[in-house]
Amino acid sequence: MYFCAFFATVMLQSCFYHVDDSPQRYSGYEPVYLSRQQLESSIKMSGVRSMTKAGKIYVKDSYIFITDENKGFHIYDNSNPNAPKLTGFLEVPGATDMAIKNNTIYINQAVDLVAVSINNNSVTVQKRIPNTFPQKISPEGWSYGNSDNQIIVDWIKH
Repeated sequence: MYFCAFFATVMLQSCFYHVDDSPQRYSGYEPVYLSRQQLESSIKMSGVRSMTKAGKIYVKDSYIFITDENKGFHIYDNSNPNAPKLTGFLEVPGATDMAIKNNTIYINQAVDLVAVSINNNSVTVQKRIPNTFPQKISPEGWSYGNSDNQIIVDWIKH
């Protein structure tokens, strides 16, 4: 009787043991990290630059904001709609979208929600809500487990 119970237990263990023989998958992209401190001090105005990866367009009063995915926002003066003029770039590493209400710009910067204002080419962070969004996933759909101090702001193709 004990032998049958022992034999059954040994045989049933194979039902719970699984060897993962699927091929290993590797991402064709490598994450670009910023520390929490670097992320929180990275928003600033800079000079005009060329577009890398155009995203959404936002119009506010006589200005046009065009997202440069994971880099920031190109700012155009559209006071003359026949000749919009590129006036600057709002650097926001990890940013992919924005909204504007009154004079406050709300930006998703990687994992944070940030409220900023621009006055005379000077940027003021009014409020930051950390870890509002999940970590960025790779363009292939892979996620990476990271510490709270390592924040993914972009992806580089191998």
